[in-house]
Amino acid sequence: MSEDLHLKKMAFSFVHVAPRSSKPRKEGLTVVADRGMGMGRVADLIDAGGEYIDLVKIGIGAYRLQSERLVQRKVKALKNAGIRVFFAGDVTEAAFMQGVSQEFYRNAKRLGADAVEVSSAQVVMSLADKCKLIRMARDEGLEVVAEAGQKGHEDWTESQAYVFRQVEAYQKADAWKVLVQGEGISEGVEAMKEQLLLNLVARFDVQDFIFQAKDGKTQTWYIGMFGNQVNLDIDDHQVIDVELMRRGIRKRGLFGLVGSL
Repeated sequence: MSEDLHLKKMAFSFVHVAPRSSKPRKEGLTVVADRGMGMGRVADLIDAGGEYIDLVKIGIGAYRLQSERLVQRKVKALKNAGIRVFFAGDVTEAAFMQGVSQEFYRNAKRLGADAVEVSSAQVVMSLADKCKLIRMARDEGLEVVAEAGQKGHEDWTESQAYVFRQVEAYQKADAWKVLVQGEGISEGVEAMKEQLLLNLVARFDVQDFIFQAKDGKTQTWYIGMFGNQVNLDIDDHQVIDVELMRRGIRKRGLFGLVGSL
């Protein structure tokens, strides 16, 4: 369905808003974090904003405490709504520590995942280890979102050269996207590390990244600086707010509106 036809089915269709590409999108991706939602909340999320969600990240390892049947139902419902799914969180790192990463990736694929995240939030992992995991997941038919940064460590941003090296290594290992960790960039800091972000986008391409943005100020900065086609990782209750920002409605002035169609 084209975006114009989709919007004509929405309320107050006679009021024009800035258009966006329709799903499946290749840019301007909205990634939503699932921290253990049940099926009722999944259904509400799809009903209220499914058209504006491109991926759901089943995160923080909550799926290890939920039944396989629930995880399968959740994945199926999301994919039926045109939403891709990937697994993230502490369980993937536990699998690495226990030497069962390949089994983890095979099960993720069996459960219907499109991708997995390679991160090091809880464990010490070398760049070579991360690249090995990226290749292992790719061999199992999964896309990979590789994390740049380290949760709980603001100082990961201090060496721009090392951040660049991470991104280059991930891309060489065939990662699909690089997730720029919010902690140390926009979370737990006195001021947002804008210079590093601008240098990343200058060195690579903005579409190489998914930026973690968990508050309105940060989301506004990313969209204002890099445009409404920037890829953002947000929380489930922020979907409509972010889509309104992308369309230039939810900030001072109406930006990018079409005068007449």
